This record gives sequence, structure tokens and C-alpha cells, in this order.
Amino acid sequence: MRDIEIYVEGKRLDLFDNGTIEIKSSIQDAKDISKVFTDYSQPFTIPASDNNNQIFRHHYKTEITDNVFDGRVRHEAKIFINHLLFKRGKVFLNGTSMKNSKASSYNITFFGNTVSLKDTFKDDKIESLSDYKKGIDGTAAEYNLNRLEFDWSNDSIRTRMLGGQSFNNDTSALIVPLITAEKRLFYNDSLDETNSINFDGNLHRPNDISANLTQYRTRGVNEEDLKPAIKVYHLIKAIEEKYNINFIPSDADEVNYTDTKDFFSRDNQAFTNLYLWMSNNSGNITGNLADDNYLYVNEVASWTSGGNQDFNNYYAEGGEIVLVNWNEIERDFGHTGGFVDSSLFPTPARFYLKVIPDSSYEEIKWRAKIIDTKTSQVVSSIEGTGSVEANISMPLNPTDPSITYIDRYKVEFASQEPMVGTDVQIIKENASGLTGFSDVREILSSGDDFDTDITKFKPANHFPDIEIMEFMSGLFKMFNLTAYYVDDEADPLYNDVTPVVKIVTLDSYYADSVNNQSKGIIDITKHIDVSNNSIDTSLPFSEINFEFEETDTILMDNHKEVNGYVYGNSTMSLRDTYRNIDLFYGEKYDIEIPFSKLKYERINGLDTDIVWGYAAGGDFDSKEGDYEEGNTIPPKANYKPKDIKPLLFYGIKETNISTPINFSNVQNTESIQVTSYWRPSNTNETVVPDADGVFQDSAAYSINFDSEVDEWSLTESFNSLFEVFYKSYIKSVFDANKRVFKFKAYLPPSFLINYKLNDQLKVQDVVYRINSITTNLNTGLSRLELINLNVEEIVE
Repeated sequence: MRDIEIYVEGKRLDLFDNGTIEIKSSIQDAKDISKVFTDYSQPFTIPASDNNNQIFRHHYKTEITDNVFDGRVRHEAKIFINHLLFKRGKVFLNGTSMKNSKASSYNITFFGNTVSLKDTFKDDKIESLSDYKKGIDGTAAEYNLNRLEFDWSNDSIRTRMLGGQSFNNDTSALIVPLITAEKRLFYNDSLDETNSINFDGNLHRPNDISANLTQYRTRGVNEEDLKPAIKVYHLIKAIEEKYNINFIPSDADEVNYTDTKDFFSRDNQAFTNLYLWMSNNSGNITGNLADDNYLYVNEVASWTSGGNQDFNNYYAEGGEIVLVNWNEIERDFGHTGGFVDSSLFPTPARFYLKVIPDSSYEEIKWRAKIIDTKTSQVVSSIEGTGSVEANISMPLNPTDPSITYIDRYKVEFASQEPMVGTDVQIIKENASGLTGFSDVREILSSGDDFDTDITKFKPANHFPDIEIMEFMSGLFKMFNLTAYYVDDEADPLYNDVTPVVKIVTLDSYYADSVNNQSKGIIDITKHIDVSNNSIDTSLPFSEINFEFEETDTILMDNHKEVNGYVYGNSTMSLRDTYRNIDLFYGEKYDIEIPFSKLKYERINGLDTDIVWGYAAGGDFDSKEGDYEEGNTIPPKANYKPKDIKPLLFYGIKETNISTPINFSNVQNTESIQVTSYWRPSNTNETVVPDADGVFQDSAAYSINFDSEVDEWSLTESFNSLFEVFYKSYIKSVFDANKRVFKFKAYLPPSFLINYKLNDQLKVQDVVYRINSITTNLNTGLSRLELINLNVEEIVE
């Protein structure tokens, strides 16, 4: 007899004596290889007993408004077999069955812990990793990406192009790679100043330019042409910190990090120099601006009263606007007035933002954000030109007679071009007149000396538009990663405060079975029901397509036109693999990656040390130069900027290059010779030739799915995403000797409680990998889907 116990948020559920609870466990399914799976149950019913009614707080009674059981979310749960922990996870309440107007049963589903990543991240965007707080004290978190903010200038961009920006002991956390969104770069050392093809993108600059400074300070690359990129490692660390989760337990030692089993470890060469390009729009960083991409940004640092009221529940402290709930409670916040009579402040109140620019700047587009300083969430955003007054939201917490609620807000003001002398106002307007007050509009004003003439690069304004869950899923699909919670209390990594989620490559996961309690192999022969089993052919698909987001830039389009396929994508086809066999073909399977792909160019082949990326395409636009007396405008010839999806690349620092890059400024007053830069790459390292000048080796890792030419060495790079991270698993599934074996077994509690999904199961003389196990907890009957392993695949 098995004793099954289920606890929801620490409270034990009553179960039906003759009920059926089935749990299916799988981490990677050969029929759906791009997803990470978790434990889940078929929906099952439990009685609407007094105990369960209390746990679910009479969910079926809509008239209950206090202490309501939230049926919209999953709730923490544990399952025990014979008083031993079987699974941790979450329970979702599907609904309630009613009989004669009374609740008779609840229908619930159990999910394993891994599904909680979706619950944790919700719909949060990558940009939310900036300016979040840690703890109730409101201090900036260690990995708050807002700390990467910097004053944008020619010097600051060039500094990050040459070296990088430090962040948490990493000197290259934020870099500026040689990727342009509009300007077409090239290198020609023989063009004179007035040559008709002397485009402004010519990077050539000799050592001595004293004789012709004008020619070089008006061309090359400048600060407006480039956009920063952030190391993906710091995005992962920010996600860990914000959501109180640990993806990289091997990095706990800040000095000696050598364990690369955790994929996101700093020591993993496939990941350590992977960067995300911080671009959320087409065009230059100051050109074709998106709503949140203004460089001229400032926050109101102080407010003054614009009226004659004594603001008891609406006032300023420094740059913060403070709202206090309207309870009759004595308060002392260091401002005038100590007792608030709620009758003097009738609800509701309306709030307005008013912007009054100096007359010289009435045509400049601006944007103002109202930000909750506790949560860093934007609660209102207004855009416009000239003088505007618009209704805004500044929520006030619900009134509670026993609690004093205080809400704090700040105003971020940004403009497309520099603006000085702007007056920004926040106005509170009561719905009715106030006895003893001359005006119902209570004004806080920045004064008319508020400026946005200093450009700031604020990370939150430049992240590409992608949700955190989609971003993580994209990494999982690229590198064939799998994830599982460490929920075994006997595991040294177990942590009930900051849960550990192990993220490893699928190959590493299966190879690590030798470290399980089983030492890798469990013989279950005696538990198998030999009277009934089946064997299916293991041919789930006719082909598998690996595809990045379509990117119609000039080099990507050119590659497709010349070669007939999309650069970076790949297809694994049974028809191509087994050409001489008349195979039965199943469906196609697409693994779609939510990232863009750029093909980079080594300018002039091996004659320069310059590799660059170009996020532009479409029509070629050529404009004549202007060389009249006093003018120094070279011709321009560029393609149209493209708004590409989030871009990942390897950042490789090239130093002491033999063909220096001309770095000028937008004022055309300076030209500097640059001999170091960050090279964007689809391979993780610089491959060097042998003594004969021949490139013998490939880079260790590539973020192309197929073998492609390395843009640096101009030789084929064989260590593709498919070759390194997918091949062994997929080839195994498609192997002619492979079958899917379906067994029934009565597995004892000792097995169910201790087995891992990377354990290898032995039946008689054959060793199998687990595809899935579905177990009836009440009877112990399990349905197993197993894939047989060849001798060389067995981990011992």
C-alpha cells in the first residue's frame, strides 16, 4: 500500500481513496527536441472536503473578496510517497465541480519546478534588468544594469571601442563593437580628398596627416555610427539577482572558477565573450530614434512649490514626488503640517504633467516618463513637442486605517536634441474645492532652468525588444541546453532560499549520470512487465531546420543570392543523410531562434585587420560631396538601415592592428588613429595561421548552425552549433539501429524517489536512455519510453 501525500503551500490536501494520480517526467523528448520539459500530471480530482475548502479558500464563492485563493497562478506544492519526498513543483487549480449548488471536488494539475521559470519571468522585458532595486532599503542591486550608464561622447565611445567599460570586476562588460547601422565602411589608402568615391566611410588614416587634416577628420567612423554591446554573462547575473535564482553555482568562487559544467559560467569558452548588441531601432544611435532611444536624458533633481498650498500628502523630497495615503494619522515627514484631515482631501485626485520649453526649443521632440522609484516601473509616459499639459497616472496605494502608505515617483525627461531652460511641472488637481485653499491645483515645478544638454547612454533605453523568457529560450535552443531545479535536499547545491537551477548542455547532462546515486545505470529488469511491451521505429522527423530570424542586410542577402541558402541556418535531412535508402518521411521540425544573424566582412580580405558588421540593406543611396571653399563634406554612399531582431555575437579584441582605423568626431574637428578595436565575430576566438601562413584549425566554437567561412580567417569553421551541441543527440535519434521501446513496469518507491532523468536504465542486457516515464502514484504502474543506446554511447 502506498501512502500518497500532496501539500500545497505547506498544507496537506485530502485525496480520494480510489483516485488516480499520474505524473509524467521528461527533460528532453526525441519528438520535440527544442523544448525543455518538466514533470507534470494529468488533471486529477480531489474532494471538496472542509480541509480542502480551507486550503483553496472556497474558490468557487465569488462573493468572497478577502483572502482569496488566486486561481490565476500556480502554487508551491510537494508530493510525498510513503512520507518520502517525490517531487517539488507547483499546483494549478483548474476548477471546481458543483452538485446541488455545493462544491463536490476540485480539479488540479501538478507541474514540476522548471515550469516556474515562466511564472517567475512573466512578460518582463530585458530592459527591466536596468534600475531595479534589491531589498526593502531601495538600494541599487549589484547587477542593476543601470550602473552601466555613462555620459555619451566621442571620448566615451572611443574608450569602449578600444577597451571596454568595467562592471563588477569585468573590464569588458560593455564594449563598442565595429558594427554600423547606416555608414558603409571600407578601406582605401589611395583616394584623394575630392575623389568621387571618397565616401565618408573610408577608414584609412596614415600616421602623418598634418598636410591634409581635412581629408581625414571628415570621414572614417565616429561616435554616432556605433552602438554599445553588453556581455550576456552580466544579463544572466542580473536575471539571477532580480529574480533570486542561481543559474551558475560554479561561479560562487570569484577567483577560482574552473567548473564549466554550468553553461553560463565565466570559464565556458562557448559563452564567456558572447555579447548582445544594444540596438532597438534602425539607423544611428542618434538618428532614427525609437520611442525610448533618446540620448539627451536628465532626471529632475529638485522640485519647488508652484502654488501657495501646504502640501501635506503631496510634496517633494529632493527629486522625488511623495504621495501619502489620506488617513487621519499623525505624520511627521520633515515638511510643514503634521495632521492630515481626510475630509480636506476628497478623492479622487487627478495628476497632470506640464512641459514648458524655452521658445528656442519648441520644435524639438521630447519624452517624459513618470517612474515609480520603489519598483523602477514606468507608470506614465508622454511624448510631444512644445508646451503640453497631459493627464498622467501616479497610483496611490489603497487606504488602510492602520498603515501609512507612501508612494514615491521621479521624472525622467529626454529630448531628441539638446534642450535648455525647460520647466517641467507635476500638478495635482482635486476633484472638488478645498476649504481654506485658494486653488485646487497644487503644482510642483522644476523651474525654467532644467536642461537636457548632456547626453547619457541609459541601458534601459537601448535594449532590443525581447522578453527575458524569450531571450533565455533562444539561448537554450542555440546551444541545446537543458535545465532542472536542484530540489534534492541531500545535494550540496540545494538552497531553499535562492533556488539553484542547473543549466547545462544536453550532452553534459547525460554524461553526468555517473555522478548520480545510481552511478549512471539502474537495472530494472525485475520490475518490467514482460507480458506486454512494444517497439517503435525512431524516425520522428524527415528533417530538422535550424533557423535564425530573417535578416535582410546587404551581406546576408548577398550570401543567399550567391549560395542559395541563408547564412548561419542549417537543415539536417534524412534524405541527404541516407541517400541510398527509400525511407518513409515524416514531418519537418523547425527550431526557430529569436535572434538575428549578421555575416561580417573582413575588409579587403586578408590585406587588413578590420572585420566589421553592417545592419543595413536594400537600396544603395549615393550623395555627392561638397568641396566649395570652406566646406569639407565628402560624398556619402550607404544602404538603408535595418531594424533587425536582437543580435548576439562573439566580441574579440584586436590590438596593434597593422591597418589603423580612422576615428573622427561628428563635429569634423578631430581625427585619431585607432589600432585596437572590438571585432564582431560568429566564432569565439582569433584563429592564427601556421608558419606558412595557412589556417589549419577552426575556432573552438561558432554560433552558426552549419559550417561557414570564418570571416576572420576566411577558411571554413567546422565547430558549428549543430556539430558541437546537437549532433550526438540527433544522430543518435536518427540512427538506423535506434528504436523507441515502450515498457510497463511496477516501479518501487525507492526507485521513483531516487532516479534521475539522465540515469540509464538496463533491461536484461540492453541499456536505454529515458525519453519519458509516466507513473500512477497510487498503483506504481509506470509506462516507460526508452531509447536504446549503442555501446559507445553508454556512460559508465
